[in-house]
Amino acid sequence: MARIVYRPRRPGVIDVYVNLRFFPDPRRIGEAVARWEELGVAGVVLGDHLFPPAAPYRSPQSSRGIDQLTMLTVVATLSERLRVGTVASNVAFQHPLLLIRKFATLAVLYGGDRVYAGFGAGWARRELEAIGLPLPPLAERLDRLEEALRLARQLFDEGFADEGGDHVLAHELPLAPRPETPPRILVGGGSERLVRLAGRYCDHIDLNAPSHRRSRIEPQRKLTTTVADLEQSVATLRDAEAQAGRPPGSVAVSAVVTDIAFCRESELDAESERICAAAELPARSLLDSPFVLLGEPQRMADALRERQERLGLAWIGIPFSDVERFSADVAPLLA
Repeated sequence: MARIVYRPRRPGVIDVYVNLRFFPDPRRIGEAVARWEELGVAGVVLGDHLFPPAAPYRSPQSSRGIDQLTMLTVVATLSERLRVGTVASNVAFQHPLLLIRKFATLAVLYGGDRVYAGFGAGWARRELEAIGLPLPPLAERLDRLEEALRLARQLFDEGFADEGGDHVLAHELPLAPRPETPPRILVGGGSERLVRLAGRYCDHIDLNAPSHRRSRIEPQRKLTTTVADLEQSVATLRDAEAQAGRPPGSVAVSAVVTDIAFCRESELDAESERICAAAELPARSLLDSPFVLLGEPQRMADALRERQERLGLAWIGIPFSDVERFSADVAPLLA
């Protein structure tokens, strides 16, 4: 599902990004970019999937993946102001230098302040198996992610790295090209260790469900997560910043909304039940899920203000299919 994401224009204001992972028709990207600029969108981000992991291999949905950095380059070329980034690139697919170099090239071409270099540990077993790769245990995936983040931090900060990790090797490696302003390093996920890695190495974290949400199915994990759960993640993030000797608030925070339903107050329970049923969950209220927005526009705006206050959100994400109405009815209430 494609999504929109907001980043503040000024403190206390929520701004807009678009996730194009499954953009319906890439050939119409020029029209879309023009429209997003009209709507006040601030940038474009993409997830990193070869195909929707929940879709059957031979379903029409399974062909709707899109290459991240190709599309982001097109967007950055078509617009002089939209920011671009990945949420996030799977470091299991290739040596992280290949990603780092692509992010650096984007930063050279369009300015590092317009680029988010997003990294993730990978979680979709079906995608890896489809190309003959194993899905290692979480601890091993996070070990590799940490080495990738450390390599990115060294290359972007110093232009040179010499790393001898267990998973990522770099011998006397210069960064080429080297941008004058490096991209912002972003990491996506929700486990405590990943959050601590963000506090040590990153400029931004896109929060997912914490690891204590045990379901292997991502929609279920997100729908059973509360704002209070993410508050704990943010507290962990700030503690990790302090332990790394970084100033408070060095790492910006976002959370992507996966489900949005405009409805009357009397329909809130029914909409929650519908969303839960689609994720094969028992019915429950979703009003306290940071990844869901329900109700009239004012209720949504109030919920977003509360989440921004409690979590310090720099971005929120909105489903692509609702961008027009969200921009018309909810965004003005947040200005």
